Amino acid sequence: MPFRHYAKRSSTKIFIIPQKTHALATSLFLCSAVPMDTGASARARFWRHLYPRRFWLASLSLVLLVGIESGRSEERLWVKAEINGKPTRLAFDTGASESLIFPKTAEKLGLTYTNPPANIRLRVGETPMGRTEECELTLDGNKIKTVFGVIEVPTMLAWDVDGVLGWKPLSQNIFGIDARLGTVSSLDEVPSEVANWVQLKLRSNSAILRLEVPGPGRKISIIFVDTGSSNGIKLSPAKWREWKAAHKNAPTTLDAYYAPSTGLVVAEESWADELSFGELKIFDVLITQASKTEAEIGAKGYEQENGTNLPSYAATFGLAALKRLDLIIDGQVGVAHLHPRDPPGPAYEHNRLGAVFTPVNLQADDLIGHVADGSPAQEAGIRNGDILLKIGELDVTKWRTDPAVMPLTQFWTRPPGTKLELTLKRGEAVYRTNVVLRQILSPGPGKKTESGSK
Repeated sequence: MPFRHYAKRSSTKIFIIPQKTHALATSLFLCSAVPMDTGASARARFWRHLYPRRFWLASLSLVLLVGIESGRSEERLWVKAEINGKPTRLAFDTGASESLIFPKTAEKLGLTYTNPPANIRLRVGETPMGRTEECELTLDGNKIKTVFGVIEVPTMLAWDVDGVLGWKPLSQNIFGIDARLGTVSSLDEVPSEVANWVQLKLRSNSAILRLEVPGPGRKISIIFVDTGSSNGIKLSPAKWREWKAAHKNAPTTLDAYYAPSTGLVVAEESWADELSFGELKIFDVLITQASKTEAEIGAKGYEQENGTNLPSYAATFGLAALKRLDLIIDGQVGVAHLHPRDPPGPAYEHNRLGAVFTPVNLQADDLIGHVADGSPAQEAGIRNGDILLKIGELDVTKWRTDPAVMPLTQFWTRPPGTKLELTLKRGEAVYRTNVVLRQILSPGPGKKTESGSK
């Protein structure tokens, strides 16, 4: 049963923010909200745990450990917040170790901030950051004196957030995450109904939400839970290769996304009817391969744990995976309670073109093609390395300056059967081709999503 029906949950009010906004190259964001307690005593308990009297960034102005992503159809867990009395769009991100805002946000709020320190040595996944002056953060009526980290992100990514509430401030609380509703709900105690759910230990002293999965011979593997990602399950490179070998005919498409900790990533996506992680089973879920950086962060944390008998990295669970689970976090005891939800699952708006077009880096101009085998893009004659020039009459070479271009996902996630005329360049030759979008990823035969699609 979903945790949202339990009687022992604190009284809550859900604030929905049904506004669509845009992010980088392949992204359309669907906004949800975080519920805040209406009972004053429960509210005070929750946010007193969340922020002791005064919250300071553990890393001061040195580095930010951040996992929030831009680059695809994205959903956030929104926190209703104000900074110095001004409404601020903060997203709850368990893949970020600290809370932060962006320079434009600081300027909009009238906050002074320091620049990131120069010549700092960064570990895997770390990003340099500055910090704001002390400010007043209001969360559902509770006011806290705090400072935020400040991180630069590429301006063309068009982030839909003002900032992030990271994992550590909430890590000692009891709360449930319902990714389908886009809610985070505080709980006075863990409901007795979860006694038969799968229990996984929280990795102690971790700056991000990492769960320990017991294995044979007391070997532990790690599931990294990242609410800053809209993906399903990102498998370790080894597990991805194993799954691909066992499902050679599984259809695939491509995804492209950017995160400060990993940079620009292009990855294959496919669909799994069932996956197991120890006692935990998850059904009908989108899967992809984690990048090398993500796998290292998942295994060692941002702390870069060292020593003998270190855990191995198994997977990262994004919001699309969490929609297939009920999840309650008991930060006081250090345990996560998980329970698979019965099918059907919510629909997943994937890339129906089967190709992505990205710059070599964020300083480059050309949008270079990456094409999945057997995809509509490949069938239309598009090949790896082709440069995208136009979609219909829209000049996409102006992607840095024309807001109508980005995100490209607005074109690739249109309904099956949509016809697109693309103009591309291969070498010195320019050519046009017509592509018909197709439903590439879907549940197995006879299964449906909540939207009714097969």
